[in-house]
Amino acid sequence: MPSGQAAARPRSTSSAGRRPGARSRSDRRFFVLAALPAFIVVFLVTIVPLAAALGLSFTSYTSANPVASWAGLRNYRLLFSDPNVPTVLIVTLLFAVAAVLLEALIGTILALLMARKMRGVSVYRVLYLIPLMVAGIAAAVSWKALLDTSAGWVNSILGVFGIPQANWLASPTLALPSVVIADIWTGAPIVAVLVLAALLGMPEDPLEAARIDGASQLQVVRYIILPAIRPVLGFAVIFRTVDVFRQFGLIQILTGGGPGTKTTTLNYYIYQTVFTYGNISYGSTLAVLLIVAMAIPLGLIYLLTRRREI
Repeated sequence: MPSGQAAARPRSTSSAGRRPGARSRSDRRFFVLAALPAFIVVFLVTIVPLAAALGLSFTSYTSANPVASWAGLRNYRLLFSDPNVPTVLIVTLLFAVAAVLLEALIGTILALLMARKMRGVSVYRVLYLIPLMVAGIAAAVSWKALLDTSAGWVNSILGVFGIPQANWLASPTLALPSVVIADIWTGAPIVAVLVLAALLGMPEDPLEAARIDGASQLQVVRYIILPAIRPVLGFAVIFRTVDVFRQFGLIQILTGGGPGTKTTTLNYYIYQTVFTYGNISYGSTLAVLLIVAMAIPLGLIYLLTRRREI
């Protein structure tokens, strides 16, 4: 009997040694199969349209001439001669920088306030999440009503205090800031939620140690909280940058890209080129330009966030 047990031990050890490898291969196979449907959906929704747009950018396909004949680099040369492209790029840059920076700042401040332990803070958190529950089109219609020149609440309140009323959505100087403010109303809560989750997950020991050492609240935020939440804040900025670059419904409802091209972003210009002027191939070229214009700031934000993490 002892000899039988001794003979059985090596088989038990060798079989146990094979189990982790077999289990890891099985786990990898399971995760690949589980992720495959999502990968296929992402491929069909993003990669295929991107490849189609890239291919159409080398053709002369229009609604009047629905034949994709080869055009080479003609559409890309047209980018440099189109007088609207520089203006549209500047508007897109101003809109993205103003909206994303203010949303990050306001969202972070609100998250810091909502992370404090005070009475009724849960109610404030729920109330501030209301903009996230409102559909983007409904929010745009609401802001259009608020900023209406004759019947809007904003001008009515300004009139009570004797302040001159403004034509918010038709003024060349006020139209873009008005769109930025409307975008902040829906974008800042997204940043606040992400940053608040990071703040609530922070350990209390570093904060308590800093307060015991006599650090002020501003020093705690600057040297402890902000470095700790920087990865999450970087993700929030990247998320909002992508959303701002592809913003369409808000601009369509508030200003329609006007007055002139004062609020015409690159994404909205693509819509005008394809659906108003029917130039599908040139619209595809503008879509490629949008991807490049969006990839540059996203890459810079990612590299900046990664370096600071290290």
